Amino acid sequence: MTEQEMKHWLKRAFYASKRIKVLESLIQQCRERSQGLSRTGQHNDRGKSDTAKNGTEDALMKLASLIEQYEQEKASLVGIYKEISDTIALLEDDDLQSVLESRYLLFRTVEQTAEDMHYHPRTVRYKQKKAIEKLCRIFPCFASFDVLQ
Repeated sequence: MTEQEMKHWLKRAFYASKRIKVLESLIQQCRERSQGLSRTGQHNDRGKSDTAKNGTEDALMKLASLIEQYEQEKASLVGIYKEISDTIALLEDDDLQSVLESRYLLFRTVEQTAEDMHYHPRTVRYKQKKAIEKLCRIFPCFASFDVLQ
């Protein structure tokens, strides 16, 4: 496994977390839309077609679908976190593990990690590179990060 492949594999939790945040926003919008549609159709039933009710029903169906997708993504994220955490633990070096956990599980920047750990940012970059190189040596025969999944 190359260093680039390892970095990409480690970043999976970040992107999964972003997807979950997007789904949370979509769920909120869909809730607001379905509540708005149901309120507008409650008071005036004369001369109305079933479109308001169908619109509310469609919005609620979309909401249910988004919530189901959200729950699946959340479960997937938990699995990804565990895989990454277990892989980082293979380093057996608390300092290197802390750097990678800060960067790839807490999604902290190099500067934030440096501040938290009382290091210079260059030191964090060096330790991150060293940790990734060590992980690549642990998984030398894997041509792709899919094997780790």
